[in-house]
Amino acid sequence: MPEQPSAPPPLPVAAFFDIDKTLVNGASLLFLARAARTLGIVSLRDLVRFGWEAVKFRRRGEHLGVLDEVRDRGMKLLAGVSAERLHRLAASVVGRMRPRMWPETQEVLRAHLAAGHEVWLVSATPDFLAQELAVSLGATGGIGSGLEIEDGVFTGRFSGPTMHGPEKAAAARTLLAARGYDPADCYAYSDSINDLPLLTSVGTPVVINPDRELAAHAARAGWRTLQLDPSSIRAERRRVRQEARRKAA
Repeated sequence: MPEQPSAPPPLPVAAFFDIDKTLVNGASLLFLARAARTLGIVSLRDLVRFGWEAVKFRRRGEHLGVLDEVRDRGMKLLAGVSAERLHRLAASVVGRMRPRMWPETQEVLRAHLAAGHEVWLVSATPDFLAQELAVSLGATGGIGSGLEIEDGVFTGRFSGPTMHGPEKAAAARTLLAARGYDPADCYAYSDSINDLPLLTSVGTPVVINPDRELAAHAARAGWRTLQLDPSSIRAERRRVRQEARRKAA
């Protein structure tokens, strides 16, 4: 019986991926609200109201105050739901998200895993959803906004600040320090100027389908910019493989 190819040895390298508009074409909180409606956790009226807030969010942009407002309103709809049921909800949400995930970004993510890198999803979305999505993609883990759970039930409040902007960078630095990884060897991928702190905290920042401000910053800084087309993604996968071989040598 022929031997199966062994997995590559793990390397002291981590790649961080944003979720909304980087991995997924859409807003994860809206996917969450729709799944909650299907499972009878929230009402149609609540869903319509939350959907309108999400529309305003998209129109006004990912400003921190707007994001916090939409996030808090959405999470209040889930107050009183058990932690166990939230995790079941997450599986339903991921099923809805999978057809809307950018296949090109998933190829880059898989290239990092194939190279022996850790892959972490980092997002303002609730932590239980970031973790479930990470499991579904075979990633190392997911980092999201933490929920306040008391007696096994979600209170409707978060246990800390939104995992957004500087908080993403702080989480990445904490993780890398705990593992003894050199940030200069690590990667970050995002579409949004709000992730500038995360992108500048690693040695290889890469922007994917960026918003206008991030595209301009990337051009000035000489960062790689990936468009969601096959040639751009093939080139990035090649770079990941080549750099992995160089670092393993």
